[in-house]
Amino acid sequence: MNNRRLMALFICLLLALLALGCGSDKPAPQPQKELALCSSMGKELTEIIAEDYSKATGAKVHISYLPGGTQQQRFDYLRQHKFDVWLGGTSEEYFLADEQNILQPYLAKESYKVPAELRNRTGQWTSLYLSYIALLSNKNNLHAYGLYAPETWDELLAPELKDELAMAEFSLGGVSYGMLTSVWQMRGREEALRFAAKLNAQKPQYTAGFGEAVDLVYIGKKTVAIVPLDYALLMEARHRHLFATVVKDANRMILTGAAIMQSAPNAEQARGFLDYLMSDAGEQLLPKHGYHYMWHVKNYPYNDGRRELIGNVHVPVDDLSWTAGYKSEIIRKWTQASAS
Repeated sequence: MNNRRLMALFICLLLALLALGCGSDKPAPQPQKELALCSSMGKELTEIIAEDYSKATGAKVHISYLPGGTQQQRFDYLRQHKFDVWLGGTSEEYFLADEQNILQPYLAKESYKVPAELRNRTGQWTSLYLSYIALLSNKNNLHAYGLYAPETWDELLAPELKDELAMAEFSLGGVSYGMLTSVWQMRGREEALRFAAKLNAQKPQYTAGFGEAVDLVYIGKKTVAIVPLDYALLMEARHRHLFATVVKDANRMILTGAAIMQSAPNAEQARGFLDYLMSDAGEQLLPKHGYHYMWHVKNYPYNDGRRELIGNVHVPVDDLSWTAGYKSEIIRKWTQASAS
């Protein structure tokens, strides 16, 4: 009798458990996907990219911005914090960061569609966007000086433009350092340093970023700034007194990319982020938000508008082991060049 009662009780309990299981149609909650992003791009662009990725994947993106300081201080900051992805770096920066074992390689799924000269073969970083070097001029100032908007580096040597030039510090990389290395490679060392001496005599103002250089030209305190072409065209479209020109001689492709950090807590999510930025959705993202001149590297061989805009500019093939590995020495020789 006792055995029967025990069996009946067991069956009742089993049926109750089954009923509870059948009555709950909610799946077990999944942990939210997260991505820790450190950006050296502008705030607006970073937020566009992060928000779009979050909407597409449901991942929560935590954004930090890479602070100023020396290159080594910036690398130390990246190393000391638990970031998954560094967004917005240049090819030189990624090259040097990889030398210090800060990055981990990953070949994004669609990276094979990018021309060989625009990508890293071993996947230490992924190239995303492409721009060129431009000169942004204040038309009111040019008119007052009786000058046309400059289109070559030598035109910056006009006597009227002494104390009228603005550019970011060379150590920050980007377009100002791109000017230096492009002139050096296209003209050779001796001719480049002769040009450097003449440009130094113009007493350009060096700023903490190209945005500050643009501000100086916008308010008329300076006449010409060296900036990325995409930003120069954006400013020209917004302000009638600004005018953008593409540097015809010794220009350079300015690559902006992303890389996965060696200590990434969410490495799988980081790989998904790079795949997304290289996908069709990532490719259309910035043009959809009005950034038509941040060309995606996948479009490079097929973009007739880009070719029509930049024309026949002269661009050297960069050797990163030189432009990145000898950066301090190159800058020192350039800045110390003197006509005397």
